[in-house]
Amino acid sequence: MQGRKKKDGPETDRTMTVAEVSAYLSLSATSVYRLANELRALRVGGRWAFRAGDVEQWLLKRRTGDEPQIEPVEELGSKVRLFSYMDEKNIFLDVPDSEAGILIRNAIDRAVLSLTESPEQAAKERIRASIMERESLCSTALHPEVAFPHPRDPEECPLGRDQIVIVRAAQPVEFREMHGYRPRMVFLLLGRTVSLQLLWEARLSHLLHREDFVQKMLSAKSSRGLYEVFAPTSRRPEDARLSS
Repeated sequence: MQGRKKKDGPETDRTMTVAEVSAYLSLSATSVYRLANELRALRVGGRWAFRAGDVEQWLLKRRTGDEPQIEPVEELGSKVRLFSYMDEKNIFLDVPDSEAGILIRNAIDRAVLSLTESPEQAAKERIRASIMERESLCSTALHPEVAFPHPRDPEECPLGRDQIVIVRAAQPVEFREMHGYRPRMVFLLLGRTVSLQLLWEARLSHLLHREDFVQKMLSAKSSRGLYEVFAPTSRRPEDARLSS
Protein backbone atom coordinates (compact mmCIF):
# COMPACT_ATOMS: atom_id res chain seq x y z
CA MET A 1 0.00 0.00 0.00
CA GLN A 2 1.53 3.26 -1.07
CA GLY A 3 1.68 6.36 1.10
CA ARG A 4 -0.43 7.20 4.10
CA LYS A 5 -4.17 6.70 3.98
CA LYS A 6 -6.37 9.66 4.68
CA LYS A 7 -8.91 9.25 7.41
CA ASP A 8 -12.01 9.31 5.23
CA GLY A 9 -10.42 9.19 1.78
CA PRO A 10 -11.35 6.88 -1.06
CA GLU A 11 -8.21 4.78 -0.60
CA THR A 12 -10.01 2.61 1.96
CA ASP A 13 -12.14 1.32 -0.96
CA ARG A 14 -9.24 0.31 -3.17
CA THR A 15 -8.42 -3.37 -3.54
CA MET A 16 -5.20 -5.05 -2.51
CA THR A 17 -3.52 -8.21 -3.75
CA VAL A 18 -2.35 -11.07 -1.54
CA ALA A 19 1.22 -9.79 -1.89
CA GLU A 20 0.21 -6.27 -0.81
CA VAL A 21 -1.73 -7.55 2.21
CA SER A 22 1.19 -9.82 3.12
CA ALA A 23 3.60 -6.87 3.12
CA TYR A 24 1.14 -4.57 4.87
CA LEU A 25 0.42 -6.97 7.76
CA SER A 26 3.95 -8.45 7.92
CA LEU A 27 2.46 -11.92 7.45
CA SER A 28 3.29 -14.70 5.01
CA ALA A 29 1.11 -15.18 1.95
CA THR A 30 0.01 -18.52 3.43
CA SER A 31 -1.28 -16.75 6.55
CA VAL A 32 -3.13 -14.23 4.40
CA TYR A 33 -4.89 -17.04 2.52
CA ARG A 34 -5.90 -18.59 5.87
CA LEU A 35 -7.36 -15.26 6.93
CA ALA A 36 -9.26 -14.70 3.67
CA ASN A 37 -12.68 -15.11 5.29
CA GLU A 38 -11.86 -12.85 8.25
CA LEU A 39 -10.52 -10.22 5.85
CA ARG A 40 -13.67 -10.48 3.71
CA ALA A 41 -11.69 -11.31 0.60
CA LEU A 42 -13.34 -11.32 -2.83
CA ARG A 43 -12.63 -13.52 -5.83
CA VAL A 44 -11.90 -11.31 -8.83
CA GLY A 45 -10.85 -12.97 -12.05
CA GLY A 46 -9.79 -16.11 -10.21
CA ARG A 47 -7.65 -14.18 -7.72
CA TRP A 48 -8.22 -13.02 -4.18
CA ALA A 49 -8.77 -9.29 -3.72
CA PHE A 50 -9.01 -7.43 -0.41
CA ARG A 51 -10.58 -4.07 0.31
CA ALA A 52 -8.07 -1.81 2.05
CA GLY A 53 -10.73 -0.65 4.51
CA ASP A 54 -11.52 -4.25 5.53
CA VAL A 55 -7.83 -4.99 6.09
CA GLU A 56 -7.46 -1.85 8.20
CA GLN A 57 -10.47 -2.74 10.34
CA TRP A 58 -9.22 -6.30 10.86
CA LEU A 59 -5.83 -5.00 11.97
CA LEU A 60 -7.40 -2.52 14.38
CA LYS A 61 -9.60 -5.20 15.95
CA ARG A 62 -6.72 -7.64 16.26
CA ARG A 63 -4.51 -5.09 18.00
CA THR A 64 -7.24 -4.01 20.41
CA GLY A 65 -8.29 -7.55 21.25
CA ASP A 66 -11.87 -7.39 19.95
CA GLU A 67 -11.21 -10.50 17.87
CA PRO A 68 -9.06 -13.58 18.58
CA GLN A 69 -5.37 -13.50 17.79
CA ILE A 70 -4.01 -15.74 15.01
CA GLU A 71 -2.72 -17.95 17.81
CA PRO A 72 -4.04 -18.10 21.38
CA VAL A 73 -2.62 -15.20 23.36
CA GLU A 74 -2.08 -17.29 26.46
CA GLU A 75 -0.05 -19.78 24.45
CA LEU A 76 2.01 -16.95 23.01
CA GLY A 77 2.46 -15.51 26.47
CA SER A 78 3.81 -18.81 27.74
CA LYS A 79 6.56 -18.67 25.12
CA VAL A 80 7.79 -15.12 25.52
CA ARG A 81 8.28 -12.69 28.38
CA LEU A 82 8.82 -9.09 27.40
CA PHE A 83 10.99 -8.10 30.36
CA SER A 84 13.82 -10.37 29.19
CA TYR A 85 14.21 -8.14 26.12
CA MET A 86 14.17 -4.90 28.12
CA ASP A 87 16.96 -2.92 29.73
CA GLU A 88 16.56 -0.02 32.15
CA LYS A 89 19.11 1.91 30.07
CA ASN A 90 16.67 1.76 27.16
CA ILE A 91 13.63 3.08 29.02
CA PHE A 92 13.24 6.83 28.53
CA LEU A 93 10.65 8.69 30.57
CA ASP A 94 8.74 11.87 29.88
CA VAL A 95 10.61 12.86 26.73
CA PRO A 96 9.47 16.17 25.21
CA ASP A 97 9.01 14.90 21.63
CA SER A 98 5.42 15.18 20.38
CA GLU A 99 5.88 13.92 16.80
CA ALA A 100 6.42 10.23 16.08
CA GLY A 101 9.30 10.59 13.62
CA ILE A 102 11.31 12.80 15.96
CA LEU A 103 10.59 10.63 18.99
CA ILE A 104 11.65 7.47 17.16
CA ARG A 105 14.85 9.09 15.84
CA ASN A 106 15.86 10.41 19.26
CA ALA A 107 15.07 7.11 20.99
CA ILE A 108 17.18 5.12 18.52
CA ASP A 109 20.03 7.63 18.89
CA ARG A 110 19.95 7.37 22.71
CA ALA A 111 19.44 3.63 22.97
CA VAL A 112 22.26 1.24 23.82
CA LEU A 113 21.87 -1.34 21.05
CA SER A 114 23.75 -4.46 20.06
CA LEU A 115 24.64 -3.85 16.42
CA THR A 116 26.27 -6.01 13.75
CA GLU A 117 27.59 -3.13 11.65
CA SER A 118 29.61 0.01 12.11
CA PRO A 119 29.78 2.92 12.28
CA GLU A 120 27.11 2.97 14.96
CA GLN A 121 25.30 6.03 13.65
CA ALA A 122 24.92 4.57 10.15
CA ALA A 123 23.62 1.28 11.57
CA LYS A 124 21.09 3.09 13.74
CA GLU A 125 19.97 5.17 10.78
CA ARG A 126 19.22 1.98 8.81
CA ILE A 127 17.07 0.73 11.69
CA ARG A 128 15.26 4.05 11.98
CA ALA A 129 14.62 4.21 8.24
CA SER A 130 13.09 0.71 8.28
CA ILE A 131 10.83 1.70 11.18
CA MET A 132 9.64 4.82 9.39
CA GLU A 133 9.08 2.86 6.18
CA ARG A 134 6.78 0.53 8.11
CA GLU A 135 5.10 3.52 9.76
CA SER A 136 4.35 5.04 6.36
CA LEU A 137 2.30 1.96 5.43
CA CYS A 138 0.03 2.20 8.47
CA SER A 139 0.39 3.91 11.82
CA THR A 140 1.35 1.52 14.62
CA ALA A 141 -0.54 3.68 17.13
CA LEU A 142 -3.49 1.30 17.24
CA HIS A 143 -4.26 1.85 20.92
CA PRO A 144 -5.20 5.25 22.41
CA GLU A 145 -2.19 5.20 24.76
CA VAL A 146 0.31 2.80 23.16
CA ALA A 147 2.16 2.49 19.84
CA PHE A 148 4.33 -0.41 18.65
CA PRO A 149 6.74 0.90 15.98
CA HIS A 150 8.97 -1.76 14.44
CA PRO A 151 11.18 -2.23 11.36
CA ARG A 152 9.46 -3.20 8.14
CA ASP A 153 12.27 -5.62 7.27
CA PRO A 154 13.74 -6.77 10.60
CA GLU A 155 15.87 -9.48 9.02
CA GLU A 156 17.75 -6.80 7.08
CA CYS A 157 18.42 -4.55 10.08
CA PRO A 158 21.89 -4.64 11.69
CA LEU A 159 20.64 -5.87 15.06
CA GLY A 160 22.89 -8.12 17.10
CA ARG A 161 20.14 -9.21 19.48
CA ASP A 162 16.44 -8.72 20.04
CA GLN A 163 15.63 -5.66 22.13
CA ILE A 164 12.65 -3.54 23.17
CA VAL A 165 13.16 0.20 23.69
CA ILE A 166 10.45 1.95 25.71
CA VAL A 167 9.64 5.66 25.53
CA ARG A 168 7.10 7.49 27.65
CA ALA A 169 6.36 10.90 26.22
CA ALA A 170 5.51 13.90 28.37
CA GLN A 171 2.54 14.66 26.13
CA PRO A 172 0.49 12.82 23.47
CA VAL A 173 2.50 11.98 20.35
CA GLU A 174 1.22 12.63 16.84
CA PHE A 175 1.33 9.36 14.85
CA ARG A 176 -1.19 10.50 12.21
CA GLU A 177 -3.32 7.50 13.07
CA MET A 178 -6.60 7.35 11.14
CA HIS A 179 -8.73 7.26 14.31
CA GLY A 180 -6.84 10.09 15.96
CA TYR A 181 -4.94 8.05 18.56
CA ARG A 182 -2.07 10.04 20.07
CA PRO A 183 -0.33 7.71 22.54
CA ARG A 184 2.24 8.51 25.20
CA MET A 185 3.70 5.01 25.55
CA VAL A 186 5.87 3.91 22.62
CA PHE A 187 7.46 0.46 22.38
CA LEU A 188 10.16 0.17 19.71
CA LEU A 189 10.07 -3.54 18.88
CA LEU A 190 13.57 -4.26 17.61
CA GLY A 191 13.23 -7.97 16.96
CA ARG A 192 15.30 -9.67 14.28
CA THR A 193 12.38 -11.63 12.83
CA VAL A 194 8.78 -10.84 11.93
CA SER A 195 7.61 -13.85 13.95
CA LEU A 196 9.12 -12.44 17.16
CA GLN A 197 7.59 -9.04 16.45
CA LEU A 198 4.18 -10.68 16.19
CA LEU A 199 4.74 -12.53 19.48
CA TRP A 200 5.62 -9.27 21.20
CA GLU A 201 2.63 -7.47 19.71
CA ALA A 202 0.27 -10.25 20.78
CA ARG A 203 1.67 -10.19 24.31
CA LEU A 204 1.41 -6.41 24.56
CA SER A 205 -2.13 -6.45 23.17
CA HIS A 206 -3.07 -8.98 25.85
CA LEU A 207 -1.45 -6.99 28.67
CA LEU A 208 -3.19 -3.79 27.62
CA HIS A 209 -6.51 -5.32 28.62
CA ARG A 210 -5.41 -5.95 32.19
CA GLU A 211 -6.88 -3.59 34.71
CA ASP A 212 -4.73 -0.54 35.45
CA PHE A 213 -1.86 -1.80 33.26
CA VAL A 214 -1.62 1.36 31.17
CA GLN A 215 -1.97 3.54 34.24
CA LYS A 216 0.89 1.69 35.95
CA MET A 217 3.13 2.48 32.97
CA LEU A 218 2.07 6.12 32.85
CA SER A 219 2.55 6.66 36.58
CA ALA A 220 5.89 4.85 37.04
CA LYS A 221 8.33 7.17 38.85
CA SER A 222 11.51 5.86 37.27
CA SER A 223 12.88 3.62 34.53
CA ARG A 224 13.25 0.92 37.16
CA GLY A 225 9.64 1.38 38.21
CA LEU A 226 8.41 1.01 34.64
CA TYR A 227 10.60 -2.06 34.12
CA GLU A 228 9.10 -3.63 37.23
CA VAL A 229 5.63 -3.36 35.70
CA PHE A 230 6.85 -6.14 33.39
CA ALA A 231 9.46 -7.97 35.48
CA PRO A 232 8.55 -10.69 37.99
CA THR A 233 8.64 -9.40 41.55
CA SER A 234 7.75 -10.56 45.03
CA ARG A 235 5.39 -7.65 45.48
CA ARG A 236 1.69 -7.86 46.19
CA PRO A 237 -0.18 -10.67 44.37
CA GLU A 238 -2.17 -8.18 42.32
CA ASP A 239 1.10 -6.67 41.03
CA ALA A 240 2.65 -10.05 40.35
CA ARG A 241 -0.26 -10.92 38.07
CA LEU A 242 0.87 -8.11 35.77
CA SER A 243 4.21 -9.82 35.18
CA SER A 244 4.93 -10.33 31.51
